Amino acid sequence: MQAQRRFLGWMLAVLFTAVTLRLFALSHIPPGLTHDEADHGITALSILEGTRAVYFTIGYGREPLYDYATALLMVGIGPTYLAGRLTAVYASLLTIAAMAAWVRRAFDWQTAVFTAAGLAVTFWPLMAARQSLRSIMLPLFFVLAVLFFWRGLGSVKCQVSGVRLPKPDHASRITHYTPPPTAHRSLLTAYRSPFTAYAFAGLFLGFTFYTYIPARILWLAFPLTLVYVVLAARPYVSQMWRGVLLMLVAAAVVALPLFLYLAANPEAEVRIRELSGPLTAVTQGNLSPLWQNAREGAGILFWRGDDFWRYNIPGRPLWGPVWALLFGGGLLLASWWALRPLIKRQPDAHLRGTAVFLALCWLFLGLAPVLVTGASLSTTQAMGMQPVLYLFPALAIREAARKWDADFRGFSRINQKKSAFIRVHPRSISNLLIALLFVGTAVITVRAYFVTWANAPEVRVQYEAAMTAVMHYLNEQEGADVAISTITPGQYHTPALAQMMLTNDQVRPRWFDGRTGLLIPHAPNPLIILSGFAPLSEALRGYLDTAVPLTTLPQPATDLDRPLTVYQLNLDEWQAAHRPVTAMNPPRTVWRSDGVGGV
Repeated sequence: MQAQRRFLGWMLAVLFTAVTLRLFALSHIPPGLTHDEADHGITALSILEGTRAVYFTIGYGREPLYDYATALLMVGIGPTYLAGRLTAVYASLLTIAAMAAWVRRAFDWQTAVFTAAGLAVTFWPLMAARQSLRSIMLPLFFVLAVLFFWRGLGSVKCQVSGVRLPKPDHASRITHYTPPPTAHRSLLTAYRSPFTAYAFAGLFLGFTFYTYIPARILWLAFPLTLVYVVLAARPYVSQMWRGVLLMLVAAAVVALPLFLYLAANPEAEVRIRELSGPLTAVTQGNLSPLWQNAREGAGILFWRGDDFWRYNIPGRPLWGPVWALLFGGGLLLASWWALRPLIKRQPDAHLRGTAVFLALCWLFLGLAPVLVTGASLSTTQAMGMQPVLYLFPALAIREAARKWDADFRGFSRINQKKSAFIRVHPRSISNLLIALLFVGTAVITVRAYFVTWANAPEVRVQYEAAMTAVMHYLNEQEGADVAISTITPGQYHTPALAQMMLTNDQVRPRWFDGRTGLLIPHAPNPLIILSGFAPLSEALRGYLDTAVPLTTLPQPATDLDRPLTVYQLNLDEWQAAHRPVTAMNPPRTVWRSDGVGGV
């Protein structure tokens, strides 16, 4: 009971820290929306309007679960871009809690707290939790599948002579199922039945296929674990294999509609064809692209990470030096624990070897997509392994603290004022070092994310900070017909951002690229907004000679897409000055919303 109270107390502190880091300044960091985030938003809006699909073809093809979750949240808070970010925040927090629940059952409560703390305060999980991307749903549902899988394994009724099973309160949490001696036995029996747990594991595993592409390989961790149990914990096989079979069948049934759709519409998965290039090259006898990507992909852990500003500080690996040492130590420790039952030919009665083998499979299968596609965009491609990545440093920390406590019973120091010896328990020293590790990591993460990354000019370009500033300006106007120059006027880029961030119904935006054309809204006093990336072509500047510059929107001096200049036209004066439009050399094009134009 005391251990449970400690676990709950520390988990509340960890979750409070995670919530604080994930909600702080969420409305303006990141400083806008990428087109992928905006597209998720408009898909969620379409779901509210009645669209139903098992796969969305927008954005090179997308699994739908994140969009349905965002639409559900929009029902409560309204059709705002914050719904997408809050969906990611909630998924991240639930992942931390579910991961801690599994680690506590499979190992002990201290390792669970360390794993959760790593997920709470390090850079990559924080970055992922504040982005409106579907990849954040994959770790959540896979962790839930692992949790219920382990519950099913831990609840089997196994009676084998010569194998001593631990008590229910043991750290590994292996328990026998014994029906309660009550009249209302059926509901509790169903709840605690291993087959019910396996069925829920299959349900959540099936949902992973509706989250993100790497789920299509991650599921292999479960049949591989069954193979390990056959070799290392054979007494459990007779009760386990039926549950695993039930789990996989349930997952297949849940995922079947998605795969039937993809089989009927193979052209929908544009992204799969783009990412599978190295594998296609292998079938043609060319191993070079795959080998190059595998070397880069393995490097994201220690020496060079994702080089894309959108999702990372370019080149920043997932582990810093201290965490890399802890991860390496935990990886070696887990490998030994997995191999020991096989080498010594002793049954894995406590299932610790099974737990670390599952974790190792999970880690490798989660990293596998990056080994194919390379380091670029790896922080999204590797999302499946994110929760288990933090288990291995936690194992090393827990084992080091345990050995420290065992080897050093205490030491004395002289208190000069009292001239006395005060005995200090070694656990206090280890706890202090562990606290410094996580607090120091949190400080580094806050600086890296909220200062370095959030204010980088390249990040502000990726998240369309300039167009976000335009939306904030237009939200304050009483009403206007406005034409906005942007380098991405296509439906699923800047217009999608405006659909999510423009809340003023009186503003009617239109889009054009000022480098190649000019659009004049057919309204008495339209506004024209020109951006630094899409200024008006020199050949077209004469068409704004009657425009009045109203203002220049404020932007940081380091922004690359500047200035943002707002002009106002008097349509009658403009038509009098520029009609008829005559042929010119070089050709000039004028577009108007009422269709009038010429060259």
